[in-house]
Amino acid sequence: MERNTHLTISILLSLLLFGVGTAGYMLIEGWNLGDAMYMTLITLATVGYGEVHQVSSAGRIFTGVLILMGVGYFMYVGGSIVQFLVEDRIRIIFGRRKLNKQIAMLKGHYIICGYGRIGRALSRYLTERYLNVVFIEKRIERQPAMDEDGVLYLVGEATDENLLLKAGIKQAKGLIAAVATDADNVS
Repeated sequence: MERNTHLTISILLSLLLFGVGTAGYMLIEGWNLGDAMYMTLITLATVGYGEVHQVSSAGRIFTGVLILMGVGYFMYVGGSIVQFLVEDRIRIIFGRRKLNKQIAMLKGHYIICGYGRIGRALSRYLTERYLNVVFIEKRIERQPAMDEDGVLYLVGEATDENLLLKAGIKQAKGLIAAVATDADNVS
């Protein structure tokens, strides 16, 4: 479900729960609006200050049901928060694994160091010719652009030997240095 949908559902459920609790105490116990709202609030918040007024047997049953509904509501909200925090991280981890597997299977591909203006243009040129390309880019802020373009990439320094091995330098057909400075390109 979309994040905004969870937020909307959470807000609507809290209003519904609070409204049902307030209306229930007003109908069952005959309390005024203020007392019914206060009792609903301390019941849902599980503060447990005690009853505002003496509660009848039907009021106790209603309070028990309201507590169970409140616990269910807070479990839903807690689950939504955890999902919100964890979902993106899991997507990143699995996406990275998939990219790493695809890179490991390549042979006869090209490695391009740098995904700036030149690297991106090279990407389009080579992929139009159905050639496999792996990028090495040190600037993490370019990662969304690489994800959007659907290219295989590794984030780090192009001069890092381990990163070049991970990019498949031993099976690569060629390497193109398209980083910002001539010193880095020579390196």
